[in-house]
Amino acid sequence: MIISARPNSHAGTIFFTSSHYNLPQIEFYYLGRDALLSGLIALGLQKGDSIIIPAYMCDSTIKPLKSFGFNLVFIDIEKDLSFSVGKLRKAIKRGQIKALLVVHYFGFTQNFNKVIDVCREHGVKVIEDASHSFMSQFLRNKGGIKGDAEVFSMRKSLPIVDGGALKINCNGCDVVKRDSHQCVSIMTDIKYLILRLFEKLVTRLGINIYGQLINNIKAKLRSKSDNENYDVNVEPCQASWQLKKYLSNEKYLQDAQQAIINNFNQLNKALQNFGFRLLIESVEQGVVPQACVVYDDRGELVDYLRSKGIGAWRWPDEEMPKEVAQNYEYYPNSVFFDEKLVLIPIHQSLDSRQINYIIQVLSRWQL
Repeated sequence: MIISARPNSHAGTIFFTSSHYNLPQIEFYYLGRDALLSGLIALGLQKGDSIIIPAYMCDSTIKPLKSFGFNLVFIDIEKDLSFSVGKLRKAIKRGQIKALLVVHYFGFTQNFNKVIDVCREHGVKVIEDASHSFMSQFLRNKGGIKGDAEVFSMRKSLPIVDGGALKINCNGCDVVKRDSHQCVSIMTDIKYLILRLFEKLVTRLGINIYGQLINNIKAKLRSKSDNENYDVNVEPCQASWQLKKYLSNEKYLQDAQQAIINNFNQLNKALQNFGFRLLIESVEQGVVPQACVVYDDRGELVDYLRSKGIGAWRWPDEEMPKEVAQNYEYYPNSVFFDEKLVLIPIHQSLDSRQINYIIQVLSRWQL
């Protein structure tokens, strides 16, 4: 059995749902990193300004910020994935900080009220990165937001090719707007659908898309794409027709949330019984995890799961910023999480039979 790391396209939603949706104060972008840069510019930040970034971060997210000319100041996160108010105050006092980026990791939302209060005292803008947490943050909070801006990457939760989105909580702050174009072309959307259909057929045949051979091919393709310059676009665009369909289907979104929560609870309970150390043992009502997250003290769990056809992964893995990865003494928690945390899929396309297969495979893992 092959367990995909991401949800399958839902034909009933794509082809039989109208595209009428009401999302006030939302601007769409191709990717979340586009939305992040656009939001910072809209909040009045300029080249040379300093931004505090959590050290536990994906490099592809912050590359556009570096390219634009922002000065990035890294701070290690705490062992509960939170931000230390004390470290924040020290960083603000040391330099002319203009903004802070906080992250809701893996769908597990954080309470950043104290952090936001400190930033308000010093005139520092707060951007909440909910790229992992669309199902938790966006769907339960369609109105106002706590910080000055909130950024999403819906393709991490939905089977779509685009999905960057931005909320601004600022009077007089306007994003860059010109002629609104499509985030992705219809042809790109169709190619994505065909690719996902092909992937599904391959997995139905029992071909392990997470095996070593295919992993090597993916690595080469990824290396080639990494060498190509990605043109960040800070102008909003129109969401793809697939994204519009998913956002229009309230039943699909509600069913997806419940399926993910059920999968998380079923898998987490089994892993606790097996003796695994879990990052989060239970979730509050309304929180929709992105994955089941466990500690891997041996360092071989991802390879083991992928050899069994389960699309587990690390984050940010190879995309940990070099400034962090090469300075363990300054960022021990972030480096530790990068090396030890394993994310196991629990998305809405998985049924109880597939979750039971994951449990069966993990039951044979020697802690």
